[in-house]
Amino acid sequence: MSKQKTVTVTLEEPIIVGGSELTKVTVRRPKVKDLREVSAAADGAKSDMEQGIAIVATLTGLPAEAIDELDAGDFDNISTVVGDFFPKATARASGAAS
Repeated sequence: MSKQKTVTVTLEEPIIVGGSELTKVTVRRPKVKDLREVSAAADGAKSDMEQGIAIVATLTGLPAEAIDELDAGDFDNISTVVGDFFPKATARASGAAS
């Protein structure tokens, strides 16, 4: 489990957010309230991908529309960072690959 409070990911394919080019994204450690908000927003109607987008948006501070513009490889790299914030037992309990 990562003990860092934030991790910065350099984007392989920069995106434009608010008229500025974004080349790096900082991901912060999740808090229980973040997980609760994403879970409540999902309310059983969203796919795993949509939940992933929601948690990445929450932990990066970027709007979901910006997450939609990420290259798939960059999204995967950011998602890996998010996953690394969780203990392996949590990933196994949720059914996620460890």
